[in-house]
Amino acid sequence: HYSAALLPRSSIEAMRLSLTLFALQLLLGSSALRLSSAPSSRRTALLSQAAAAAAASTAFAHAAWAEPPPAEAVRGHLSELKALLADKENFVTALSDGAPYKLPAQIPFTTFQKLEKTSDPEFMEAAIDYAEAYRGVKDLVKLARLTKQTVAVSTKEPGKPRKETQVSYGDVPDSGLATAKEYAERAADEILGASVALDAAVKYMGTAK
Repeated sequence: HYSAALLPRSSIEAMRLSLTLFALQLLLGSSALRLSSAPSSRRTALLSQAAAAAAASTAFAHAAWAEPPPAEAVRGHLSELKALLADKENFVTALSDGAPYKLPAQIPFTTFQKLEKTSDPEFMEAAIDYAEAYRGVKDLVKLARLTKQTVAVSTKEPGKPRKETQVSYGDVPDSGLATAKEYAERAADEILGASVALDAAVKYMGTAK
């Protein structure tokens, strides 16, 4: 047996289709010889049973693709943050060079709220610290990427035609932006803060009922 939570989404969709077809074949196929001669009320009942079986199979597939339990989601995200810290050098280099680097998705605050009643009083305080730190991470990553965006700068010298050049936003004079590397290093510091806060939250965490 395999845990449904470990199945890829494509397998879940295939399972849903197979279960639906099996239910229809089982309920309709076994009654095919009698369906045409059965009373209309009997026909209606058979079709209703087939529809219910199809709905049940779809519900099973949806349940298999459900979000992980709140506590599991928090622990999983903490592991992602620790892996990100272990990869700090590549993280800073990628942002400094303008290369893509995907951040783990932030935990919705509703996830923490589901755990609040069964957790210690300090749990939500740690959750708030995490949320603020990770919001800072995302803001700093956006600024690092902004410095690498190409913009058109128009200049005009007396007696010469207007000249337009393409430069990185961070290189525009008086842009008010720091370097991408500075934003990346500050983002890494915020990741550490988010990880410490979430680690504390896990220690205070209960299990959602």
